[in-house]
Amino acid sequence: MGSNTTNISFEADQDGYRLDMEFRQLQLFVAVAEELHFGRAATRVGMAQPPFSQQIRKLEAELGVELLTRTSRRVALTSAGSRLLNDARELLARRTDVLLNVQRTARGELGTLRIGVGASSAFGLLPGIVLRFRSRFAEVTLRLDDREGLDLGAALQAGELDLALVRAPFRYEGVSVERLLRERFTLALPTRHPRAREKIITLSSLASEPFILFPRNSAPGLHDTITRMCVDAGFSPRILLEAGSWSSVIGMVAAGLGITLAPKSAREFRPKGVVFRELGGASGWAELAIAFPGQHPSPAAAHFRAVAHETVARRGHS
Repeated sequence: MGSNTTNISFEADQDGYRLDMEFRQLQLFVAVAEELHFGRAATRVGMAQPPFSQQIRKLEAELGVELLTRTSRRVALTSAGSRLLNDARELLARRTDVLLNVQRTARGELGTLRIGVGASSAFGLLPGIVLRFRSRFAEVTLRLDDREGLDLGAALQAGELDLALVRAPFRYEGVSVERLLRERFTLALPTRHPRAREKIITLSSLASEPFILFPRNSAPGLHDTITRMCVDAGFSPRILLEAGSWSSVIGMVAAGLGITLAPKSAREFRPKGVVFRELGGASGWAELAIAFPGQHPSPAAAHFRAVAHETVARRGHS
């Protein structure tokens, strides 16, 4: 990996000082400084003693100092040699850390992963994905970015996000999308609603009800799917209110201001004042997808994608 040719260089300054030093020379110096014997040090690094000794002499010449005192009976460190030994150990350890970190980052084990999450995306699924991912890749920092749907597409295109959890359909040039799960819709209505006791409620019977939805710019795929479902059922939804977060939407439903349609996974929140009922006569599906720029995600993003699919599989979604 080039360890024998990596140089530490300091260009000439106003005093004409210049130093060129190889990491390999530092490794050899540390060996002799620790062994205090040229023969043993040369054997330790797998070299013959004459070229080993020449490299130490070369290092001293480049530094312009004596690092070792040599007699026929012993080898000892000078004060300069003692200082270099401490610094060389630190520098070599740091170099090893740098190389390992680069390799671990290339394997997706280190770094930062920027994840976009649309207002309606993931519902109860995201915490499970994050928990499983953190248990395996604890040194990858996750940055969750809540954005509106249209902004997510632009952010992925601009490389501001590594991936995003979105509601399909989600089509942007240069952005790859793959489905995570497909689920039916459920009806959320206030507990005080006259039809709250019914187990199954047909969509066509809700034509006169006030709807509360995510705005289209927040969740275009979800918004369009719900609207199309209503049209297929024979009516256009009467949208009374729009809210950009699930907590706001469901809070308005709990307050008795209207009803909403949501993917079945939304039931996991169990909000007070709201009941969920099976929706009959509905033609649409809610699809959660994972999107990333380009054709191939970064190594860390690929790990997150795999964990997301595994989480969905373990939960039994189709």
